[in-house]
Amino acid sequence: MRINLKILIGNYKYIELSTTKMLDFLEILSRIFPDKFKDISEVKRIVKNYDVFYDIAKRKFKDYILIPHEPSDMLRGKILFDKVKLIKDNHDRKIGLIFDKSIKLEDIVEALSSLGFEVNIVETNI
Repeated sequence: MRINLKILIGNYKYIELSTTKMLDFLEILSRIFPDKFKDISEVKRIVKNYDVFYDIAKRKFKDYILIPHEPSDMLRGKILFDKVKLIKDNHDRKIGLIFDKSIKLEDIVEALSSLGFEVNIVETNI
């Protein structure tokens, strides 16, 4: 399977996965980044309660859900994700993840490759 890994302005990285694949992906990330467990557990909570978060986001006219961060975590470099996007396409439920700009591209590619994805890196201006 192929997946697009987009590099956005400011060196942020973005991927989209189904909810089931996202949970597997988060498990792999928890092994690669054991010190970033707060962000991973927060995204897991959003994925597991997808419908509730989707309804709240749509009610507030928001496309993205910001991951709450403590300033001390930012200073220590313990931030993994910046935002989460919940996407519904008919009955398909997907999650879009925007990684923090400090996360290395190679780490994301390694995690996706271990799930069996062939990663296509796309640089975009959006």
